[in-house]
Amino acid sequence: MELISQYFSDIRECVNDFSINVESIQFDGSGDLLYTHALTEHKKLLLTLLLSDTDEEIEKNTKELVYFSIKNEVSYLFLYSELITVARKLLGKLVEKDSLQHINEINRYFAAHEDRITTLYLQKFLNQLSLKCELRLSHIALMPEKKFMVHYESHIKWIMNLIRYVQQSEFDDNYPELNPNLCEFGRWMHSAATSYLLSTSHFKVIEKLHINLHDLAANVINYCQKRALRPATLIHLMHKIDYYSLEIGNEIAFLNEIEESAKDPLTHLLTRRLFNKIMMNKLDISKATGREFALMMCDLDHFKSINDTYGHAIGDIVLKHFSTVLERSLRKSDYIFRFGGEEFMILLPMTDQEEARMLGQKVCDATAAEEVIIEDVSIRYTVSIGVLSILVGQTVAIHQETIDRYIAEVDSKLYLAKQNGRNRVE
Repeated sequence: MELISQYFSDIRECVNDFSINVESIQFDGSGDLLYTHALTEHKKLLLTLLLSDTDEEIEKNTKELVYFSIKNEVSYLFLYSELITVARKLLGKLVEKDSLQHINEINRYFAAHEDRITTLYLQKFLNQLSLKCELRLSHIALMPEKKFMVHYESHIKWIMNLIRYVQQSEFDDNYPELNPNLCEFGRWMHSAATSYLLSTSHFKVIEKLHINLHDLAANVINYCQKRALRPATLIHLMHKIDYYSLEIGNEIAFLNEIEESAKDPLTHLLTRRLFNKIMMNKLDISKATGREFALMMCDLDHFKSINDTYGHAIGDIVLKHFSTVLERSLRKSDYIFRFGGEEFMILLPMTDQEEARMLGQKVCDATAAEEVIIEDVSIRYTVSIGVLSILVGQTVAIHQETIDRYIAEVDSKLYLAKQNGRNRVE
């Protein structure tokens, strides 16, 4: 240490020459440090550490520097670059002075600082990341309506398991699921329950982020199991994982908003406003793959008389009942929309005309076989259904008029079912 101390004045000059200077910016001190002021304070702590002349001071000042950096979100990359830049400036000065006899000792001195800083930074960073995850979980727990955030909750728990794996340093095979399709969050993403979200840009962003996140996690596990660890690499990987996790959370929040606007408040089916977007996507897929899909349009028979006889509150119960009939009778991959009033539209992916008619008849039979019982009132009702299979040719232009034409065609099939006696499929 005595050898290094003779270079303290050079080190001080190098630190003062480097880094940001914001002394001209006014700060009223009424809250937390502005980030630029935090960097100025950070520079002072770095200088104090580099001018420490005992092991006790080095340990104490290393902790102060790292803890301050973590608290004020000074990245490890910034901290590392400052340390390396100061080291290079000092070595450059010595070369200019032709004073090369202690270069190896100076290199070891800065390498030792880097090692101590990096090891401690990783520990504190993982602790803070774990606390952030716990805080995020507590925020989700307080939400009155979690909706998709319950799946983000499972994702955060997966992150916490990864953090614990790195912290415990056992590096066995008891690590979180690395396959993005098999973790709990991934299984939700690929479940039929989310099929109507597949066409949204937010869902596609989440899918890409999630795959990247699992790729990073696999690198973390592989790196840990090699046991030739450089904490700086783990800091970089875990920091990137935290970034992707936050981005997934932001996109999930957008999906929650879509969920709010896309669901009919009475039946909890999809609303018509989402139909065009999903329909456009299915038309594109049909044109690209040459595969059929189908539309099914349903209208409750004599529904006006139910409202007139029993009142609109009972009519609403009938509509909710029919929505459950549809959900029970159809497949999880089908899109069910409340199209308006007592009209319902179902989009049936990869379905030909014969299969669409069979599904329509299943709905028709199930509806006629049931009754709605409210106190001492029993109501039976039926439904008329029109079905239309769609295969988009290569020369067909896809735009809103195309969608409107198909809606008109399936509506005419529904009208035919009404004309031919109701409670039937055409």
